[in-house]
Amino acid sequence: MSTSEISTRRRFFGHAGVVLAAPLTATAALAQSAVVDDRLTRLAELETAKAIRALQLEYAGCVNAGALAAAARLFADPAAAPVDTSLRRLAADRFAGHDGIEVAADGATATACFGCTVETETAIAGGYTLVDMLRVQGEGALRAIEHRALESSYVKQGGEWKIASLVLRRT
Repeated sequence: MSTSEISTRRRFFGHAGVVLAAPLTATAALAQSAVVDDRLTRLAELETAKAIRALQLEYAGCVNAGALAAAARLFADPAAAPVDTSLRRLAADRFAGHDGIEVAADGATATACFGCTVETETAIAGGYTLVDMLRVQGEGALRAIEHRALESSYVKQGGEWKIASLVLRRT
């Protein structure tokens, strides 16, 4: 074998190696790009979940303070905000196992379900002597504390999350 044949073969294998490695390099670049896209998507979902939790905490704060008008402003349509005058306190239930937020693929809507503890107070109806005596003593209401699931949907308006609907379901 001559020296020129050996150098030609080496050159051939060198060029062939570059040609064969190119698809592997492209595949690795695409895989890296997919990982970055997945991380950015996950980061956006986490930021959305954080914003929705903050909105829900603000709503609970308004309910606990008795500020129904302020609570209504947190809704996408304040006129359609549910007003439950018997609701006195709303607190997150730390031990609820069904908390979750699902963000739609478009990133403009979301749904959530939170476990919570609700305190309600309902006035006793009727004009009986015993009820009248309770009212005079400041005890003319039925109070209850129970666990419920707060099911809600959200919509992004003007770059800010708003409550689209909200329902407290008995669990």
